[in-house]
Amino acid sequence: MKYLSKGWPILWFAIVAFILFGQSLNFDYTYLDDQTLILSSLDRLKSPAFAAHAFSEDVFHNPAGQGFYYRPMLTLSFMADAIAGKGSFAMFHFTNIVYHILATFLLFLFFVQLGYDRMRAFLFSLVFLVHPMVTQAVAWVPGRNDTLLAIFIFGSFITWLKFLNSGHKKYLLLHLLLFLLALLTKENAIVLPVLVIFFCIFILHTPLKKFTLAGAGWVVISIAWMIMRSLALGQEHQIPFSEQLSASLRNLPAILPFTGKIFIPLNLSVFPILTDMKISMIYGLVAVLILAVLIGITRPKQWNRYGFGALWFLAFLLPSFVALSKQVPNCSEHRSYLAMAGIFLLVMETGPVKKINFSRLPALLVMTGLCLFFSILTFLHTRNFIDRFSFWQNAVETSPSYAFNFNNLGAMYYLQEDLKKAEPLFRQALAINPYEPMVNSNIGLICMRTDRPAEAEIFFLEEIRINPSYDHVYFNLGLLYYNHGRHDEGISQWEKTLSVNPGHADAIKALLFAYQKSNRKEDYERIERIASDR
Repeated sequence: MKYLSKGWPILWFAIVAFILFGQSLNFDYTYLDDQTLILSSLDRLKSPAFAAHAFSEDVFHNPAGQGFYYRPMLTLSFMADAIAGKGSFAMFHFTNIVYHILATFLLFLFFVQLGYDRMRAFLFSLVFLVHPMVTQAVAWVPGRNDTLLAIFIFGSFITWLKFLNSGHKKYLLLHLLLFLLALLTKENAIVLPVLVIFFCIFILHTPLKKFTLAGAGWVVISIAWMIMRSLALGQEHQIPFSEQLSASLRNLPAILPFTGKIFIPLNLSVFPILTDMKISMIYGLVAVLILAVLIGITRPKQWNRYGFGALWFLAFLLPSFVALSKQVPNCSEHRSYLAMAGIFLLVMETGPVKKINFSRLPALLVMTGLCLFFSILTFLHTRNFIDRFSFWQNAVETSPSYAFNFNNLGAMYYLQEDLKKAEPLFRQALAINPYEPMVNSNIGLICMRTDRPAEAEIFFLEEIRINPSYDHVYFNLGLLYYNHGRHDEGISQWEKTLSVNPGHADAIKALLFAYQKSNRKEDYERIERIASDR
């Protein structure tokens, strides 16, 4: 046990993590959020002055009151990488691996604080480190949000238990600080006080008076966070609680495939939806049966600890099922990163597992074999994140019912100027979902570039009908009209572009050109003022 004392475990975790995920240091952008969060924002991320904006904007850098996701810590982590790595994407991948190592080490300490021996805690943490379900949180740079959340949640829970054991206020203050950082990372963190209270009352039998200071801190921090979040996002862009609850209940069946992939990590996908997870649904039923048998043969049963494990799993997973009313919720595997610890707790509390002496050779060989098997699956799955083509090709192959995936793979070919490959993918997306946003506009662009103006106009107008808030479709329709001599109609579409997005740079340039050419001085000066106000 000498080599599991003090800080030794983090060294072993680091060695394994870099062997397994080191390949990602050479990976490129996937063009799922990373191009918006990082690539197109690099200049701003490199500026320390941008830090204040992390707290006043949503994570996609929309202006105050126009966003959906309030995650300042994610933005600050990107800033740190952009500055330290001078924009190199390898730095972002390196940091993702470091965060995963730290999260795994804190999971190890979390297990130890809950009373498990160090060997047991180490081996289950090692399984977590190499588990295929964590791949997306490590190999896909934006997936670090769940890793950061895990770091702050594990850290906050550990320091709370240290406060209970020692009574030192410094641990309480650290617990509250980490709770605040968790809230500034992801909304799921709001459930932490519930988990703390459940654990303390039903497992530790902690007197209620112990919660007085902590309870006041939780309330103050939660209110402050809600105010900050509301100011940044705006009330009109926040999903009503009733809609959040409805979405969670509607997507409850997704619990099964997530559970199934934890026990049987096959049928992996970079961007799946529930419709395409039928095999994982079967795995989920098998996993539930395994858990039921393990608990059923346990004597005596620790219902309070089973309840804590189940509550942990559901509390961090269910919020992932919330989606806007018109969106198809995706079941990306990184969403299970923190929730997976709850399943581990359930397994570790079952009789057959509790009786195993993990210091003995047979148990060590079984756990080593499991880790090696998971490592192979993880290494192979990681390669689906190499670049945008690998990513979206896997998305199409593993989740063929999702029009969004076909549209994005088509967009990757379009960006590469391969229109012959792009158009069939766009049309396939349209066949799956005629109302998929941006698909009609994308087909219209291809028609415009291949000298099919009448067909392009039909697709652009259809996009406007089903997606009237999409600024680029008005701009492209304006280009189509203007380039075919319909100047007034083109100008009208560019003006509509600015009405949807006043900061649309290409529309501003086009209008300045058109108004100057037609000697419309007043209109030219009006657009000039808009440009100077940007």
